[in-house]
Amino acid sequence: MKNGIFYILILLSIVACSTKKTIVVTEPEIRTVYVEKEVKNKVSDYDMMLLNMLRNGNRNFNTSHQYPENTWEGRLQARLLELCNQPLFNNSQLGLVVYDITDGKFLFIVNGNQRMRPASCQKIVTAVSALDLLGGEYSYVPRIDEAGEGWCWDDNITSQMPYRDKRRWHMNEVLQIMMKESDNRMAESLFWQLSSFGGGKFGNIKSVVSNIEQVFQRAGIPQASGYRIADGSGLSLYNYITPQMLNALLVYAWSQEDIRAHLIPSLPVGGVDGTLKNRFQGTKAYNNIFAKTGTVTGVSSLSGYANGGNGHVLSFAIINQGVERGSMGRSFQDQVCIAITEP
Repeated sequence: MKNGIFYILILLSIVACSTKKTIVVTEPEIRTVYVEKEVKNKVSDYDMMLLNMLRNGNRNFNTSHQYPENTWEGRLQARLLELCNQPLFNNSQLGLVVYDITDGKFLFIVNGNQRMRPASCQKIVTAVSALDLLGGEYSYVPRIDEAGEGWCWDDNITSQMPYRDKRRWHMNEVLQIMMKESDNRMAESLFWQLSSFGGGKFGNIKSVVSNIEQVFQRAGIPQASGYRIADGSGLSLYNYITPQMLNALLVYAWSQEDIRAHLIPSLPVGGVDGTLKNRFQGTKAYNNIFAKTGTVTGVSSLSGYANGGNGHVLSFAIINQGVERGSMGRSFQDQVCIAITEP
């Protein structure tokens, strides 16, 4: 048995050293490899943090290729592992993806394929889908005919449309309010515009989902990814998405100039405006994070782009689920953003 494990470890080492592709290691493989290393008393700090994360219940952990410790990527991995290895995640769930758009490689992944509630990061799905299908010059008169399924908000959103002048709103106006200020009513009004795209009936949720799935496919998201779309704002507790899917949409949006030109200016800027105005002050993340925030009971999320500390454009998706207080999730997210923007 020991000989068998020894040969498996040798094979894994050869594979790891012979390829530059992203290496995704499943939890059982990590446990086998790192427990064996611990027995031999040859455990690096990086390895020990991985092992501790497993012991603390992060059972769906995977990471990209381990980068050399003397590189920016290696230092970032070590820092993110340190942040993930804290008591907060003994009784709450974390989904985290950091991706280098410039180099086209994953830098860090934890629970990337875990279905989670996105909260207002669901607005990224709505915004990217609307820009892809309707275009950046689209305009419409905001209306909401149907309430989302399973809203955690008791107010009657359909009776509180403040835009009673009935004028046409340009896509950029809608996105500014919807993304910068996280306006749920504007998000829902844009969401329902997707129902009539392609000749569908306005207010038909099946038409909305079908049209959004077209965008998912172009972003490389398989139809059987386990997502669920219940509304456009993220108020519903029935929305489900994975951090990998959010990141895939962000990468796709960045690759499409017509989407990027309208999406990026609508995102809150760290320490500058919108829902990120009071965060990242006095840190490297100031004015270097462009991301959508999300908060519903028990969920805190942050997804968007960063000017990376390595001089590259990065995308990231963070979902904290089951947190006792939203501030606990936001504190972790801030530390991640500072880490990815520091040289």
